[in-house]
Amino acid sequence: MLQAERRNFIVQYINRKGSLIVEDIAKELKTSPMTIRRDLKYLEDNNLITRTHGGAVSHSVLTDETPYNQKTKEYIDEKKRIAQFSITLIEDGHTVILDAGTTSMEIAKLLVDFKKLKVITTDLLIAAFLSQYKNIEVYCTGGIIQSMTGACSGTQAREFLQNVYADVAFLGASSIDADFGVTTPTIEKVEIKKQMIKSAETVILAADHTKFGKRSFAKICSLDELDYIITDLGINTNLLEKIQSNGIKIKAV
Repeated sequence: MLQAERRNFIVQYINRKGSLIVEDIAKELKTSPMTIRRDLKYLEDNNLITRTHGGAVSHSVLTDETPYNQKTKEYIDEKKRIAQFSITLIEDGHTVILDAGTTSMEIAKLLVDFKKLKVITTDLLIAAFLSQYKNIEVYCTGGIIQSMTGACSGTQAREFLQNVYADVAFLGASSIDADFGVTTPTIEKVEIKKQMIKSAETVILAADHTKFGKRSFAKICSLDELDYIITDLGINTNLLEKIQSNGIKIKAV
């Protein structure tokens, strides 16, 4: 098992069980207790878990994957406002990458008024919705489908994105920290989102205020790798000013 996979396993184990014992997890993963202790130190240093004598417990700032059906009911007005501003950064004829997620779906709903667009997405529901419109040429990356979110991941999705160029990419996120950057609960999503960043001329993070001030397991990018962040007015003022003070373009709508 690779180091990143082992650490991902440890985090998910703690999330399920609430805690772990070093000796037990070392036996389960067929590795040494010293290796597990080093993993726990790394995870604690990154504010993901809290070490205890002989083990570790879950950390309150660690966010887990939220089922799609639940996300569709949360902060709808905020996501609609984010989408309204987002489309002002798109022009007719553009090629657009849309990350999976409910904020991206709100953006997708507004794309139907453009005369001509190409849209590349990892989201099955977004692809199905946009495929109804003749003015939009839709590409779905394919790959392994995550059951909770309907998002494509894996080698096939990544390779598809490696072979395209987009004018603009809209990324979603479950966790955004002013210092640590954009993170996600699972390793599988990291390479997909990193490739979206590489494949687009302009990269925009579109996320409601509840995603800020949190960290998840796997890092996608630092905030200075983004061209623009769009969020809503619920974001903490001090946090907004901190991000702006680092020279990062952010808009609260």
